[in-house]
Amino acid sequence: MHRLASLPGGWNPAMEGVIIVEQTPAPIIFLTAADTDIQAIGSVWPQLPKDFPAMRVCNLLNLQQSFSIDDYGDRVLSQAEVVVVRLLGGKSYWPYGLEVLAELTETKPALKLFVLPGDDRPDPTLMDQSTVPLKAVHRLWQYFAEGGTENIRHGLMWLGDYGFGRSYQPPVPQTVPKVGIYRPQTILTAQ
Repeated sequence: MHRLASLPGGWNPAMEGVIIVEQTPAPIIFLTAADTDIQAIGSVWPQLPKDFPAMRVCNLLNLQQSFSIDDYGDRVLSQAEVVVVRLLGGKSYWPYGLEVLAELTETKPALKLFVLPGDDRPDPTLMDQSTVPLKAVHRLWQYFAEGGTENIRHGLMWLGDYGFGRSYQPPVPQTVPKVGIYRPQTILTAQ
């Protein structure tokens, strides 16, 4: 797995500079604006099976300009076998990027594209942008919506099974409690 290495460029009158994402292609590309996704994937990466396919993770905040998206699409996305996009805010958050991915899937119909909501509410309009069956999109989304390192690790293993025919057979997503009761072992008192 490679995390983002970016180099600020210098053309666009509306912005300070253009960001060119300097990543090499990989079989799996994971795009998200959530630092927590990136950190969680980074933390579970060493625990994945040794034969897990190579993966690149990129923060969508670095792919906001058309030039940046086009460049990344041509150099990295076009070489991928599986692309996962997690979006907060629906289709309107990254419309040009979704357009580029839709064009890519027309020229590369074998590409498995998962478009997931970035929160815990399903978004059928967003999920319909995927090229895999909705049942598969929903399963991967559940792993990430529930969260926790075990769910993230198992979600990636499931992606290896689904996208690359591996036989990791991870358990289904486990519900992580949203709230709980805090019971300290020691009560501290002011002296």
